[in-house]
Amino acid sequence: MNTAGHVSDEEVQIFLDDISTLNLSKKQNDWYQIDVSAILYGCEIQGHEIDKSSGDSLVFLKSSLLFCSPNLGVIRHYPRSLIHCFVEDNRSLKHTIDSGFLFKAELFSVTPDSEQLCWIRKCKSHNDVPFNQSVISGWMKWLNQS
Repeated sequence: MNTAGHVSDEEVQIFLDDISTLNLSKKQNDWYQIDVSAILYGCEIQGHEIDKSSGDSLVFLKSSLLFCSPNLGVIRHYPRSLIHCFVEDNRSLKHTIDSGFLFKAELFSVTPDSEQLCWIRKCKSHNDVPFNQSVISGWMKWLNQS
């Protein structure tokens, strides 16, 4: 029998397992495994996204998201109502080479400058666009939940 608690525990564990595959220092990994997991205890995670190069992550909750950065040592909580998504599709424009990307999407927050969320996905190859469109579709689904 699956209860809501078991489901949320499983999603937290999946997130932590994905974090453990990153090339993080022991201190950064411990921060996720101990501190972030304590904050997520009992939360229903609806999805997550990880920047493998920096170790930063987004955790999508029912009506908000968390931005976690082991380098900064911050966990920032953003209500869904403060999050926006912009998409730029430059595939048909001639200045694509100048801008450095074919396709770009950004999740950002309307918050004070030092606390702003700025999560960006950029594609430089046509082959990367479909996967990123799928990710953005997930963002839009989450943003439009009632």
